[in-house]
Amino acid sequence: MEQNNNSSKSINDMLPPELITQILLRLSVKHLGRVKSVSKFWNNLISNPNFAKSHFELSLAPTHRCIFIPEVTTDHRSIDLDALSHATYADAAAATITKIPPSPAAADIDSDPDYDDHIVLGSCRGFIALYQYPHFFVIWNPLTGSHRIISCHHIAKISDMATNCYYSFGGELLFGFGYDTTRDDYLIVLAWNDEKKNQEGHFDFFSLRSNSWSSFKEDVIIPDQLKRRKKWAPSVFFNGAIHWLNHDGDYDAIVTIFVFDTNKRKGFLEIPVPEQVGRYYPCHLTVLGGCLALYYEKDDDDYDKSVIWVMKEYNVQSSWTSYEIPSSYFEPVCLSEDGDFIGFDESPGMSKYNVRGEKLMRFDRSCNQIGYVSYTVYTESLLMLPNDGSEEKEGSSSVKGTEESTNLAT
Repeated sequence: MEQNNNSSKSINDMLPPELITQILLRLSVKHLGRVKSVSKFWNNLISNPNFAKSHFELSLAPTHRCIFIPEVTTDHRSIDLDALSHATYADAAAATITKIPPSPAAADIDSDPDYDDHIVLGSCRGFIALYQYPHFFVIWNPLTGSHRIISCHHIAKISDMATNCYYSFGGELLFGFGYDTTRDDYLIVLAWNDEKKNQEGHFDFFSLRSNSWSSFKEDVIIPDQLKRRKKWAPSVFFNGAIHWLNHDGDYDAIVTIFVFDTNKRKGFLEIPVPEQVGRYYPCHLTVLGGCLALYYEKDDDDYDKSVIWVMKEYNVQSSWTSYEIPSSYFEPVCLSEDGDFIGFDESPGMSKYNVRGEKLMRFDRSCNQIGYVSYTVYTESLLMLPNDGSEEKEGSSSVKGTEESTNLAT
């Protein structure tokens, strides 16, 4: 009789809530989407913003994806990079391709049809920052659907922002997207020049918690090397700070990584790069295997190759380590668990190389980036944007929306 009573009990009756929480924190976001239907308690727990934050910070199985933004349609695509990392044959990546729902900005904004596509500007904690012509930023979590549409019309009307951002022209535009842990706030950082006031420089930020634009204090000055760039400067959020590379084709320039701490907000720090980097262009900044990294093409007398520098210990100059890939064009996207480089090369698709430069595998059809103007790598999360009273409109508290996005990622 006692056995029958135990068999009729639910898992919630047999395990304390604290233990259930610890078990769920160890699941991937993909599996969390599947187990929400186990009980009302599990559904409420997984949908809780505090659980989402703990899961992102403590998860033992984070999921990394690469999202492709198309040139003319809203049909976004993403690849499960962790599955790709474990693939043992070329077609294994096909099962990881998903259809990401289009950015909600396409439905909310009456923009010029010639510029209705988005440009990826970066990612942070599961959110992707996009620019949409003529003066909108979209912060979007592809997994949950949580998003915010931000207008910067007040800046665009007195600057050449639309042209510079869309076509990557002009040194006067500096963009960054990051997270402030001390205030639990996401920031859009934007440097621009006022064309109506003799190119007067401004350094502003948008707080997603206060839902407003503000200016940094006057003592936060943009370094001249960044202001002199010939092209718009992309950024990387890493180690609690936004990073920019000042190199844009001036072979005589001293190449430096500039760092802006989103918590302290007191100015820019500099991280020197290996002296060999200054002789090559273009040079790009990225994150590989949890380390800051650079990559560029190198023309030698014998053959062309791509060079990757990885800073294995943050801000330690001696930790820069170089690797060479025997390809005239190789754009690393991630590191596999075995330390192999996975990225784009000359042909459509992606390839895997080991640290000795030997090609191990090629992923063709499912990783084809033709027709996509930009991409970014992000870590999936259940996180929501700071509550400013509009979460219901954003869909960030929608259980159904979360489940639908998670099912798409399976």
